[in-house]
Amino acid sequence: MTEQLSLMVLVVALATGLITSFVATTGKQAQQPEFFRYFLANILLFNLLILSGLVFRYLTIQNQGLALMQYPQGFLSLLAVMAALKLAWLFAFISMNMTLPGDIRSKRSAKMLVGAGAVVFFVYLGVMAAAWFMRHDGLQQAGFIALETLIVGGALLATTQLVFTASDLPKGSRRKSVLMFGAYHLVLLGIIFATLINGWLQPGPQGLLQLLANGGFLILFNVFSLVWIRWFQPLQPATSLEKFELFGITKREREIIGLIQVGKTNQEIADSLYISVATVKDHNHNLFRKSGVRNRLELANLFR
Repeated sequence: MTEQLSLMVLVVALATGLITSFVATTGKQAQQPEFFRYFLANILLFNLLILSGLVFRYLTIQNQGLALMQYPQGFLSLLAVMAALKLAWLFAFISMNMTLPGDIRSKRSAKMLVGAGAVVFFVYLGVMAAAWFMRHDGLQQAGFIALETLIVGGALLATTQLVFTASDLPKGSRRKSVLMFGAYHLVLLGIIFATLINGWLQPGPQGLLQLLANGGFLILFNVFSLVWIRWFQPLQPATSLEKFELFGITKREREIIGLIQVGKTNQEIADSLYISVATVKDHNHNLFRKSGVRNRLELANLFR
């Protein structure tokens, strides 16, 4: 009965994930395309990694790990796929949290994240290969827990940073939306991290119940994403005046936007407003951060 229930929960969870992905790709998200690319990758990768983890745990429960341990290539290949999915999800999750409030993610930071992920990936595979050859269950379990702690801990840190960043945004619906997004993920990830610390990954007779609980986590993750993107995302189409209020654009920043829209350079804007070029660049940076665009052209089109 438990097996059938866990399978049904998993099917419902995956179906919710597909619906959320469909809504994310068909909605009006043109104002912040970079965030929604990472948002979609976050949903798809999270569903895939949970599915792969459930399959792996189901195989170990049904076969007590013997079938997997008899074939090192298959065992290590499955571990490699799962580790790659988890690290790729963490990269998408961190990038999503960075771009949601309007920060511009630099290529350098992306390369650093990819490099760190590659180091973790190969170290993890080395540890798991050593555990297999030595038939050391304790080392294998430690490798599992270390990777899971790193993944969930990294996601918690990224979400915490998002909440602090959102607190600095201008008051309004956009700030509330970003805070809601961060607070929910803090609660969900906190629950997962707590279960991990309490020995959630320890093998035992409750394995099928763990499958059921993981499916439930997946449903919560997908349902919130669907609800948030459908009703609470902060970047809904609006008139120019409403957008000014939505993004907390000041009177001076509105003047700068107007001059950008007519093709003025930074120097020409500085001359028109009797300010320095450095001050104009500071205003440009603040406008990019508030509205989530990457350059002057996107800024002009957003408020046209």
